[in-house]
Amino acid sequence: MGIVKDYMMRTLVSVCEDDQIKEAIRIMYKAEMSVLPVVNAENKFLGTIYSENILKNILPEKYGYLVNNRLLYEVNQAADNLEEIKDRTVGEYMFARTSAVLENDKMYKIADVMLDNKESILFVVNESGNLRGYISRADLLYYLLKVCNKQDE
Repeated sequence: MGIVKDYMMRTLVSVCEDDQIKEAIRIMYKAEMSVLPVVNAENKFLGTIYSENILKNILPEKYGYLVNNRLLYEVNQAADNLEEIKDRTVGEYMFARTSAVLENDKMYKIADVMLDNKESILFVVNESGNLRGYISRADLLYYLLKVCNKQDE
């Protein structure tokens, strides 16, 4: 059976808990990721920062429900609200209870963790808690395809 480090992606960007929200937004945009790992100076995984969480904190109306004739007002209000929080730290908005998986975990365990937490990616750490990469649902599907192909042989 496969292990996580055989399928994980090793290239990723991260932010520190002391980084400003505006920097996290820039990194999310450039990396085309809506969630980033948060690490300390020693690269220990601390949690995650989600774009959705930042949006929930700046949209003036109930998240996800913008009435068409109020769209311009809502966008302007969201921009004003972002102006107020953009210099705050990632640590104020991160989730510290985020699940991480070990690079030596068996792949079959990943499906349960991803589906139970409704996560599309999970961050991968080593035994010391250092961030090593991430694994996505696509990586899980690729692993399952390889298992399926072996059964066909």
